[in-house]
Amino acid sequence: MTAVACRVCGRRLRSRRYAAAGIGPVCARNTRTDTGPGPAAADRPAIEHIPGQTAIPLTTGIPAAAVAVIEAALDDADQLGETGTARADRAALYLASSGWTITPAA
Repeated sequence: MTAVACRVCGRRLRSRRYAAAGIGPVCARNTRTDTGPGPAAADRPAIEHIPGQTAIPLTTGIPAAAVAVIEAALDDADQLGETGTARADRAALYLASSGWTITPAA
């Protein structure tokens, strides 16, 4: 397969599926528009702050290097047609072989 770069961020696309689309999984997720069934954004009620509610930052806390290992594992799983537990097992194996430790969230 010839090296193809994501048209959004320029990173090399390793999965044939994403290379055919010309956009990587992360960029596709980040640039997705809501075209599915359901109410349009304008029809949804506005989200209002509730007194006493605490805002929680939406960060994963996963280092960028570990995310890159996970993305590589999932790209390989896509190429092999793996789904479900096989995908998760592949990601865990790649992380472990790269020296990362997996601990359950508290």
